[in-house]
This record gives sequence, C-alpha cells and structure tokens, in this order.
Amino acid sequence: MINNKKPRAVRQMKSQWTGAIALAASAVAAVALAHTGATGVVLDRMNGMTAMRDTIAELAPMMQGTVPYDTFIVSEGASVIASHAGGTMLSLFPENSLEGVTYAKPEIWSDWQEFAALSEELKAYADALAEAAPNGLEPASSPNGEMAGMDHSGMDMTGTPQPAQGFTVAELMGYGTTPEKIAVTRGTSDPTILELDLTTLAADDLFNRISATCSSCHAQFRAGRN
Repeated sequence: MINNKKPRAVRQMKSQWTGAIALAASAVAAVALAHTGATGVVLDRMNGMTAMRDTIAELAPMMQGTVPYDTFIVSEGASVIASHAGGTMLSLFPENSLEGVTYAKPEIWSDWQEFAALSEELKAYADALAEAAPNGLEPASSPNGEMAGMDHSGMDMTGTPQPAQGFTVAELMGYGTTPEKIAVTRGTSDPTILELDLTTLAADDLFNRISATCSSCHAQFRAGRN
C-alpha cells in the first residue's frame, strides 16, 4: 500500500506559504480599500504619494536620531522619493483630472508653475540625498546653539531649513495639524540653480528640505488628509 501522505515538514511549509500569501493578499486589499473609487491616473498618483509617505515614515526616526542611521536605507529611500517626483509626478496630473476620489485641488492647474517648481525642487533634494547619504547627520549642537568645535562666524546660515525633529510624519508631509510650522522652512530659491552643492549637505538637512517641500506642496494643493 502506497502512503501518499506528505511529510510533516512539507505540510508545515505549505501552511506557512498559505499564511504568507493570505497576508500579502490582505495587504493588497487594504491598499485598495484606502483608495476605493480611485482609478487610472488618479490611482497611480495616489500610489506614488503613498510610496513617498511610507519612505519618509521610515527615514524620519533615523533623521531624528531615535534609531541607528543606515546609509544604504537612506540612499535607497531618497531614490524612491526622487523616482516619484519631478517629471514623473507632473505626468500624473493631466489637466483637470479631478474625477472620482482625489485629494488634488483645482489650484494645481491654475498655479501650475508653482506646482511644477515644487515637484522639481523635491526631486533635486531627493537626488542629492541619495548621493549625500554617506555624509551622515548634522553634528549635535552645543548648549549655545552652535555645533561643538566649529566656528560659524564666516558661514552664511540663512535659508537653511530648521530641523524637523519632533514633528509627526503626517505633519512632515503637510497634512498634520501644524503644516504651517514646517512650510515656512522651504527655501525660496530654485535648488537646481543654487551655487551651493546640495550633495555636500548633511543628510538630515536635505531630509528637512524634502519634508518642507512636501509640506508646502500639500498646504497649497492637497485637500483633506488620509
């Protein structure tokens, strides 16, 4: 008599894979539920925004010093943000694409130049962070507000965003309760034409600029919060 019963280890492995597949399916279902009603280009841009939000959520604790800094994760995360910014982002906002479920405001198209500038600014900062990740974090400040062991008398510190430490991810992305506190840190100059080499900046400086740009964009062009 042939015993067709599979070994215990095989049965256990099959059970584990079944559980993993079910978990993945539930995750996909959760994303679909969050974007119920969104289709086509609106769904595509929602997915892009979600990817950037999740990346910022992952990087924020490193930038705030609450978890160990990981150069590879920071660089890869910055590349994810850059891949959804600039021209990629702009291509997902064809004129008056407000049908269905969307957080986009009509002001995107009435003030397209500003929206496009913010998108390109975000890409410039994210590209720089991907390259500057090995620079690490800004040295800790001494009690008098200056970095220990450094003389800043000859340095122009104007236009540098203030640290975003202490803000929630929602606030960093511009849909928390205090976006105006972060939005004011956004630079007014086009980063693509600045004399400053962005890749020489500390990683947390660039992250703060990314957060400020997201906050400014959401404050102007995003309706509601998720």
